[in-house]
Amino acid sequence: MCGIFGYVGTRSDAPQMVLAGLKKLEYRGYDSWGIASRENGQRPAALAVEKHIGKIGQAETVLIDSTLAIGHTRWATHGGVTDANAHPHLDCEERLAVIHNGIVENHESLRHGLKARGHTFRSETDTEVIAHLVEDELTVVPEGSEQLVQALMAVFRRLDGLSAIGVLDTRTRCIAAAKNGSPLVLGWGNGENFLASDSSALLEHTRRLTFLEDGQAALVLDDTIKLYDAATGEPLLDPKVWDITWADEVADLEGHPDFMSKEIHEQPRVLRKLAEQCAPDAVALARMIAHASNVHFVGCGSASHAGKVGEYLFSRIAGKQVSFAVGSEFGYLEHFIDPKSLVVGLSQSGETIDLLDSMKAAQRRGAKLAALVNVEGSSLYRLVDHPVLLGAGPERCVLATKSFTAKLAVLLMAAHAMHGRVEHGRELVERAADEIQAFLTDGRAEMMRTLAEKIVDREHLYVIGRGPSYPMALEAALKIKEVSYMHAEGFAGGELKHGVIALIDEGTPCIVLAPNDDSFHAIISGAQEIKARGGFIVGISPRQSDVWDLHIPVADVGEGAELVNAVPPQVLAYHLARLRGLDPDKPRNLAKSVTVK
Repeated sequence: MCGIFGYVGTRSDAPQMVLAGLKKLEYRGYDSWGIASRENGQRPAALAVEKHIGKIGQAETVLIDSTLAIGHTRWATHGGVTDANAHPHLDCEERLAVIHNGIVENHESLRHGLKARGHTFRSETDTEVIAHLVEDELTVVPEGSEQLVQALMAVFRRLDGLSAIGVLDTRTRCIAAAKNGSPLVLGWGNGENFLASDSSALLEHTRRLTFLEDGQAALVLDDTIKLYDAATGEPLLDPKVWDITWADEVADLEGHPDFMSKEIHEQPRVLRKLAEQCAPDAVALARMIAHASNVHFVGCGSASHAGKVGEYLFSRIAGKQVSFAVGSEFGYLEHFIDPKSLVVGLSQSGETIDLLDSMKAAQRRGAKLAALVNVEGSSLYRLVDHPVLLGAGPERCVLATKSFTAKLAVLLMAAHAMHGRVEHGRELVERAADEIQAFLTDGRAEMMRTLAEKIVDREHLYVIGRGPSYPMALEAALKIKEVSYMHAEGFAGGELKHGVIALIDEGTPCIVLAPNDDSFHAIISGAQEIKARGGFIVGISPRQSDVWDLHIPVADVGEGAELVNAVPPQVLAYHLARLRGLDPDKPRNLAKSVTVK
């Protein structure tokens, strides 16, 4: 979850560079942030540390010039959100600074032993035990250029749980790192090298990246990077270096007040690019699905809703049964996976731990793997047999918007490709892109602001849909609750009479997703039942109906309806957050990439 950034080189503005990297990584956690650097010219070398709680915002570091620094932006696990619990954490001698993404599950027993040996702790975190353990190991590991990384690997072997660790050493002027589960990326420069938890933070500095694998460690020096097997301590020769072609994000908001607004408006461009470039990948994915005896879509959060939509699309369009499971639950269903199975993982970051665990479990059972993923070189991208790169560009807002509709577009094209109609799938995506562009620019988006003003003080909101619109109702509700903190729930329209309708009282807002398909009359019937109980009915539909209290008209784009219907709830959620005085880019308690259990 947390963001990590480190630099070793000859530039004297390392603290400023690290802070800029943390700003790009803040979507991974924004409870607190901190930087540690080696003070230049100090004899003996000394650490300078700065920590703050809360979001980084437009902060500037007070640390003086240095050529060596690490930084961290935190999503709290152990210990409250305080300056003391912010990373980096130091050893007793203040020689070392440690940053960490993950959980040390056996930290209590390790802390007890360290205290018995005289170590003093300054925080409540599990991370601080790492600093003191490395401090102890440095007393027994022979001095030399590899002393720090050998000490870290000895400690790493004692830690339970999934972790990515970075340690700065003021004396040997280097950074050591190790990982298991949580991501770490190494960046190769010219007389300088980098460490980060996400490739997007490195692309402005270098496109030559090495993705540290589980059970590996690294020593980052200004002139080279060395890799090791953390279990044995042996060096790994010829590390794989990727030349990343993924386009770097435009850091500027381009006139938008925040990244959520910007990324909502980027969706037409993303969809047109996919329609133009992704047909070969959609065809290849369709072939894999056609040849598999059983197919499973797996995702978490918004990606899970895209996978559920895909289940309907392949049934309706391709006549192919596809099963769907939430990433955190798939492990309990894996027992029927075999070498004839295909498992398709859906993820923006490609680092979601629950999804990766599910995919690895399927791989162990011999299944073929594919993925729809937005980050080139991510763990999921590297794991699967056939990765489809979404090409949505980095998503800085925690909420998924453009990466979600990009997944829908690929699934729609792949479903049509199974019957040799990929061109028709492309046309549907292009039509949907045109309609989304129109919706965002012709005044209809302002209707969502007006609706938000009307319902902003309501406690509950419900969304209903049928067929592919059912998972879209789940997605609409997720967007609203995660950014505005309004309680919102999505339901299958046919389930109202089975208990859900008990939630409706006078004035309860209910959004109805009603595309012009075979579900229209059934969903209208459900809307009438809600209205009869006093509900306020908002229809997102190409068709008029007397049941609507407010009609949000959208074009009829046939099987591309889910692409179009994704956008009005995104805009509504955005305006609800703004009216409630909330930051739409950084909702409370959330992080973009969930890399811990």
